[in-house]
Amino acid sequence: MAESAHVIEVRNIGKSFGATRALDDVSVQFHTGEILAMVGANGAGKSTLIKIICGYHTDYDGEIFINGAPVRFTTPKDAYEHGIATVHQIINQGVVQSMSVCENLTLAELLAPRQSPFYDKNALRERAREVAAIMDLEIDLDEEVADLSQSDRQLIAIARALASNPKLLILDEPTSSLSDKEAHRLFQMLERLKQTGVSILYVSHRLHEISRIADRVVVIRDGKKAATLDSPFDVKEMVTAMVGEIPKHKHLLRADKQDNEDVQIELRDLVVEEGKPPLNLKIHRGEILGMTGLIGAGKSELAYVLFGLRKPVSGEILIDGKPVRPGSVTDAVSKGIYYVPEDRNNNAVVPMYTVRQNMTLPFLRAFDWFGVMNVKLEQRRARKMIESMGIKTESEEAEIDSLCGGNQQKVIVARWLLEKFNLVILDEPFQGVDIRSRHDIGQYLREHIGEKSALIIATDLDEVIEVADRIVVMNSGALMGEQLYQTIDRDQLLHWVSQEVSEQQMEETHA
Repeated sequence: MAESAHVIEVRNIGKSFGATRALDDVSVQFHTGEILAMVGANGAGKSTLIKIICGYHTDYDGEIFINGAPVRFTTPKDAYEHGIATVHQIINQGVVQSMSVCENLTLAELLAPRQSPFYDKNALRERAREVAAIMDLEIDLDEEVADLSQSDRQLIAIARALASNPKLLILDEPTSSLSDKEAHRLFQMLERLKQTGVSILYVSHRLHEISRIADRVVVIRDGKKAATLDSPFDVKEMVTAMVGEIPKHKHLLRADKQDNEDVQIELRDLVVEEGKPPLNLKIHRGEILGMTGLIGAGKSELAYVLFGLRKPVSGEILIDGKPVRPGSVTDAVSKGIYYVPEDRNNNAVVPMYTVRQNMTLPFLRAFDWFGVMNVKLEQRRARKMIESMGIKTESEEAEIDSLCGGNQQKVIVARWLLEKFNLVILDEPFQGVDIRSRHDIGQYLREHIGEKSALIIATDLDEVIEVADRIVVMNSGALMGEQLYQTIDRDQLLHWVSQEVSEQQMEETHA
């Protein structure tokens, strides 16, 4: 493509955290009316570069130019006032959970220097409706953001950023919690924004999205700019520039093993929610079962029941043929049922704790020697998991807040793989996780699952296909069908995911 004028440029950017060089001599030009994608493995330096551009990190090497003039941002507010709007990967950094939807959508107005404490509430609500309309958000303006889903929070943060009329819009993993329909709506908006001359930096591990919308791709590897690619992209070239060659997974579970004698977990006429059909499902020993479906299909609700966060309406859960009914999280863990939740930041990560402490938290009794913690044993176990799962950190004693989002995710996955389990449930485990890390998680599961079982829940079909031995599709609370990895029919899976399900179809599916 012909090179357009660039409104913002970062030149020779470098940044160190202690002895770790996070960025080294990175230069990027952001052209007007262009979507520039940035890709790289977890810990490559993408988030560090974003935090420098948006004024979060002020101590760095190199320079930032806007319209050819050097600038040095002192705060994120300073960068925002220069026309840089950022939606960060960690969704809850972009919203104030204790405030209403209306207040979150109009934060810029509420925080304006000249805003009177006696502001016009009706005018503010009208502005909130205008901002919500940007992303076609149909949502109660009075609802507290803490009560919203991850996808609604993400859409609020994106809508507010779009409403600021930025010179440079930075989106870090913007579709990590969005449905395909919501993502399509975002892409349409970005195309319109691009036509107005806005420069867009789009960071994502979903390479099919980048191939669809980006004009150029910058690859960051080990803190350096490894490559710049122009559209149309060769995905294999992109992956190789990011992480090198990645071997394919070997799907281990044989079709002849899937019989009743090998059943580890069974759901028998399990009703998860009132008005939903009963679920009948078997998970076999040594099997990684993938479950996919749209947001709201009922996948996470099933996980809540299995992990004791919610009581089922009726039906049975069996482990090794024996009925169990987890009445609490503690009860579920005692039965060997572990759960990696979708909302990592609210429900899993403990801020200001170390990587070791976050990893071993549910299993402290395993390191208790007559009331005294065996910290050395705890450290050895944590170091082993760090190595096995390729977690990028200075040490097991580093604060988890110092890790990028993808590596935080791997710590939480490692937490629940630390001890032996009957069933481990991973709910959207690949949010913000690069292709190499997905491979590491999948490989670790395969090497250590033994005679136990795993349930991986993901909206992204590609993620499920990559790691699962068998895939089941949930739609409107119903299990629509299943396929073995050896005989995957992608079109059929997509049909089950997207079709409208009538009450009659639900009854037929579960007859």
